Amino acid sequence: MGPVLIVDDEFGIVEAVRDLLSDEGYRTATALNGREAVERMRQERPSMVLLDYMMPVLNGPGVLEAMQKDAGLRDIPVVMMSASPPDFWQHLPCAGFLPKPFDIEQLLSVVQRIAGPPLKH
Repeated sequence: MGPVLIVDDEFGIVEAVRDLLSDEGYRTATALNGREAVERMRQERPSMVLLDYMMPVLNGPGVLEAMQKDAGLRDIPVVMMSASPPDFWQHLPCAGFLPKPFDIEQLLSVVQRIAGPPLKH
């Protein structure tokens, strides 16, 4: 199973989500902007992507657009994370949505639903 790719330009959010998912037994990868996220996906296919909506370099919708154009990436499930109002993102081709701020239970619930249970060692 590929890692859960966490994409956000706020390092504190990336770090907190990564630590939480790692503690739960998930393998993670991180990217601090959309261009880096697309490069990471091409290096190692993630089981799912937690994608921030507003970022520099390439924003969430831009990442989704790049993924749709790439046959190897278009079927990776994406959960958009945003504090933006729903009309900004509800039309996007996402498997789920996490409104910011979200709590630990919301995060774990959506990751388990999409990526499946963690591989405990």
